[in-house]
Amino acid sequence: MRLIEIIGNEGVIPRLKARERDEALVELVDQLVATKRVRDEDREDLLMALLKRESLGATSIGNSVAIPHVKTELVQEFVGVLGRSREGIDFLDGEAPVHLIILFFSPDRAVSGHLRLLAHIGGILNHDGYVRLLRDADARSDLVDLVRDAERMIFGEEHGQGGQGGPPPDDQGDPVLA
Repeated sequence: MRLIEIIGNEGVIPRLKARERDEALVELVDQLVATKRVRDEDREDLLMALLKRESLGATSIGNSVAIPHVKTELVQEFVGVLGRSREGIDFLDGEAPVHLIILFFSPDRAVSGHLRLLAHIGGILNHDGYVRLLRDADARSDLVDLVRDAERMIFGEEHGQGGQGGPPPDDQGDPVLA
């Protein structure tokens, strides 16, 4: 599965307005609602799930990146959004500001797929050069192209095109498509 398939073109916010973590989470979830990737009536429950997850341990991973993520029965497929802040967001006291946030929700039943997606995103964001390019990009199309290019360079052209690179399965082994 490719990250770009989960966030899509409309799931990219090139200029987050938020300055602190909770505001950023609201802005990102609101983008998922606006693009009809999640239901408006689930908005509050999804936000509460994210805040609960953050209370267990911040999802900032260093390198000015955060990956908030939750498994939930409120989604039937993997959905996500990428937000970029030029100024930076105070995600955790005592840490450098976060400039890139990739937020995603996974279906409850997709435990192994959830972990594989988290590792996939971590693989992309482990490359300082790409993180720097993502931080410096201005337009949504530039961010989308950079994510696609990173996945091609890191995981190969065929990643996500069926076989071993296909969608992560749920715990019963069935693919969960985004």
